[in-house]
Amino acid sequence: MRLLHVTDFHFREPWFHWLAAQSTNYDACCLTGNMLEMFLGSRIGVRTQARWVRDWLREFPGQLYACTGNHDWWPSDHRVVDNDADGGWLRKAARESVMVDGTCVLRDGYRFVCCPWAHAPVVEGEEPAVLLVHAPPLATPISSDLGREVGDPDVAAAVGNLPFGSLVLSGHIHDPRRWHARLVGAWCFNPGVDRSAAIPNHIVIDTVTKEATFRGFGREIGPMRWAEAD
Repeated sequence: MRLLHVTDFHFREPWFHWLAAQSTNYDACCLTGNMLEMFLGSRIGVRTQARWVRDWLREFPGQLYACTGNHDWWPSDHRVVDNDADGGWLRKAARESVMVDGTCVLRDGYRFVCCPWAHAPVVEGEEPAVLLVHAPPLATPISSDLGREVGDPDVAAAVGNLPFGSLVLSGHIHDPRRWHARLVGAWCFNPGVDRSAAIPNHIVIDTVTKEATFRGFGREIGPMRWAEAD
């Protein structure tokens, strides 16, 4: 399979259009959270953003796997009915070619798992996984920049139990020290975010050749054989 991994669009509409246009060139696209922009005075309310993204997902021409991030998630208020809370707005968009939070499906020898924000990953089966999470595993080069660590200990614990050869796709930290890392028997990726770029940072992963290529921050790195990365 050829996978296209992107993350943290923060409601940059041109990036969504770019991903849709690219999708038919890949076996699947993987979007690891923060589709919406909840903070920093976004000009459009988060619920309006969610409706826009759902409409975009309805017309998405390729295969997509997506999970929620912290900007995509607001808690339910038990005083009112809110079916969009707790990532509900994304779950409404699920269909055969758009797999979202809660997905666990076997495809081409890999078990795709989409983990909701603020939930510990649960991966079953003996097949190698493609695990989509928003926060990367704790204490890895993809979970920190020069000044802070935002990795998730629950993700790190889950990765430690994944079958050998699994892939962990994440985002959250925008300028990671590296775009790839090895953790036990899994290879972990975070493309980061370049807010000034016309197209999103992205990683192309080939599960047959076991190669990955990074494009972002004005440069291209690879192809790198991920089985040789550490």
